[in-house]
Amino acid sequence: MVNASLSSVVYFYNMQKLILETTVGNDFKLIGLNANLEPFKLAFLINNNLQFLFCRNKEDITLIHKSFQINFALFSYCDPKTDCILYFIQNKSEYIDQKHKFVASLFENDEHVIGKHLIESHKQCDYFIKIEDEFQSFKIKKLIMQLNEIPQIVSAYEIPIETLKSPENLIFE
Repeated sequence: MVNASLSSVVYFYNMQKLILETTVGNDFKLIGLNANLEPFKLAFLINNNLQFLFCRNKEDITLIHKSFQINFALFSYCDPKTDCILYFIQNKSEYIDQKHKFVASLFENDEHVIGKHLIESHKQCDYFIKIEDEFQSFKIKKLIMQLNEIPQIVSAYEIPIETLKSPENLIFE
């Protein structure tokens, strides 16, 4: 006896797999900054000293880590001389991990502040300046010298893109 139910038959077709590669082009440069300031204060200092116009974006960079949403401040500026877009990006952020335990006292708090980095391979950096430069027209060495002249900035230095272990965190629009 033959089963007349054709709806239970599964057909397999030869299909090609499409692989999404997450490679980052070399059309941007990256500067690491060390400074013990809040993002808006440092952006203000850079604007005043270098005549930039970094403005806070409406949306921050958001990462999800252990079901927590972590935000990293993002500022942007379009340089009229070179038509390059510069981004000032916070690399360190914190979130509060609240343990769901019974609190024995009214004054006990089981909150635990956890720090997270946007680019884990460069934990020493407090901030980044990403320069989208398709035509290699931006003078990065000059910018680094100017940034190092700002007293509140401990150091500014170029970061080779090849050293980034999670460059996809720097892709945003």
